Amino acid sequence: MRMTKLLVLGFLAGASATLAAGLPPVESMPTVDAAALASPQLLNGAGYTVDGTVPVVGYMGQFTLRAPAGVFAADGIDMLAVRVSELAAIASLGQLSQSGVFADALAASALKTGAAIGQAVTRPMETISGIPAGVGRFFQSATTTIARATESNAGAQSAGDTADDLLGINKAKRRIAKQVGADPYTTNPVLAKQLDDLARAAFAGGVSLDVAMSVTTAGVATAISATATVSNLVWERSPEDVRTLNEQRLSAMGVDPGTVRAFVTNRWLTPTLSVPLVEGLVGLPEAKGRAAVVALASGVGSEGEARFVVNVVNMARRIGTQGDPVVALDLKGRIVVVRTRAGRTEVPAPVDYVVWTEPVKAFAEQEGRGPKGAARNVLVTGISSAVAREGLRQTGWTVRERSKS
Repeated sequence: MRMTKLLVLGFLAGASATLAAGLPPVESMPTVDAAALASPQLLNGAGYTVDGTVPVVGYMGQFTLRAPAGVFAADGIDMLAVRVSELAAIASLGQLSQSGVFADALAASALKTGAAIGQAVTRPMETISGIPAGVGRFFQSATTTIARATESNAGAQSAGDTADDLLGINKAKRRIAKQVGADPYTTNPVLAKQLDDLARAAFAGGVSLDVAMSVTTAGVATAISATATVSNLVWERSPEDVRTLNEQRLSAMGVDPGTVRAFVTNRWLTPTLSVPLVEGLVGLPEAKGRAAVVALASGVGSEGEARFVVNVVNMARRIGTQGDPVVALDLKGRIVVVRTRAGRTEVPAPVDYVVWTEPVKAFAEQEGRGPKGAARNVLVTGISSAVAREGLRQTGWTVRERSKS
């Protein structure tokens, strides 16, 4: 019996070595044509241009958007869609700032923000490059540290927000943002400054928002991503109210208090992103492992990472069907593997370009061999390289490109 076990182990080890030897060599992140990643409609809109070549960093295209309002970096197609949609909001707010009541309020404001808004809208800014959001770290070993916003930073921000709420400034900001279809928590520096300055000027100048906004800005689209819009909760409820609602929903899922606290105090999980993330998990009532996904989200260290987790959860909801619901969300390192009742294994990969890197290869080898006949798919919102498709195929995976997030 012992000899039989040794022979079996030897056979499995030999098979694993043979598989590894036959896999394609890993490849580097490429630079590709923007048209290979994003749709023509997104790249060729009126009033802006997108650079034709795109470096791929961390499986996401690093797009450069050029418009009269400024030059913006976008980490991925999803973020590019957000930045493009924000151009209309920036233009509308520029118009609003020049309307009668707001122009007077801005001129009288002690903050003297009127000139700054005019410059932001009419004069190109320096390139906002920033650091890529780090989505690639989700494909690395779980031992690789992902920094998160410290609670002290989140607390300081919360204290400032509370003071502004007492003055009614944040409420005014959310109302103005809703009118132009903008995210009140946007990281776009031009749009954020416009919202802040107009809200403060409206409060200081006693501007009636109902009167001021009814004429100039109604009917603007409300996209916050390629596939989603801002929840009314984000516009109509304070951050404190949203935090309380999230705490209640997460606790009802059985998430432990420490993880809930880490989630609601992470500054990258703004109401705009935390609301759909929590709602998505609520929509997976039969899935084990939701608490682990909350813990994963609570450690995000950038807007890109937060959006990645939101999109993973959205894709997980799409995977489930009435006859074959999602029953488990398993974490393999930081990669979420979705299991269904019928035995399907689906890996949501909301990235622009899958490259056959060492982390992808390691995951594919470890998780690719499952029960015979069971579906094992990698759902990529973008595309993958030919080498990645071949490597995944050899390890038992089927790549499905252009999947919806």
